[in-house]
Amino acid sequence: MPLLLLDLDNTLVDRDAAFRTAVAGFLAQHGLPDSDLTWVTRIDARGYTARHEVAAALSDRYGDAVSTTAVRALLDNGVADHVVLAHSSREALRKAQDDGWSCVIVTNGRTVQQEAKIRNTGLDQLVQAG
Repeated sequence: MPLLLLDLDNTLVDRDAAFRTAVAGFLAQHGLPDSDLTWVTRIDARGYTARHEVAAALSDRYGDAVSTTAVRALLDNGVADHVVLAHSSREALRKAQDDGWSCVIVTNGRTVQQEAKIRNTGLDQLVQAG
């Protein structure tokens, strides 16, 4: 049986769009300027900046206006809570399986977050491993 290895973030799912949505909600919830969306996404660097560095930048910028718990919630759950699996990706996975491929997700993200993304999008029902 052929094996198909698939990357999760910004391949199977649009991680960046989910992050922007999460940040926009975070900014609105805390009464922060909408214009900070660009700043936060730049700091995040498509997920390549270490989480503790993003957290430190947010804490430095917002000080006492935003709790560290709120920052942590954004960075730990924000993407997983907003990520979606495109219909075309879902159908492509089904077709690959119908054609005899074993589909496996590979990712370098933190396990808890990646597993939440996989569950929240229903990918856990579409792949053999993740």
